Amino acid sequence: MSIFAYIVMGIIVGVIARTALPPAPQVGFWGSVLLGAAGGIVAGLIGSAVVPGTGLTVVHPLGLVLAVLLSTALNTGANIVTRRRRFG
Repeated sequence: MSIFAYIVMGIIVGVIARTALPPAPQVGFWGSVLLGAAGGIVAGLIGSAVVPGTGLTVVHPLGLVLAVLLSTALNTGANIVTRRRRFG
């Protein structure tokens, strides 16, 4: 059940990142939400693998912190990569 907690945490971070960062029209709102959810899932899996004795049924604080960090990093990276650059 903790996988749902990580998904929700990632979605929340994706929405916050979308409102906090300058808009990137190539990513869009739903893209930011999906990137946040993906970051939450991956970070939750990493967190549960690192902490001994916890599986995917327990929400560990390390997993939540990693979910926030990875979701923010994915959204920031997507905004940087898809940003249009003007030269001259």
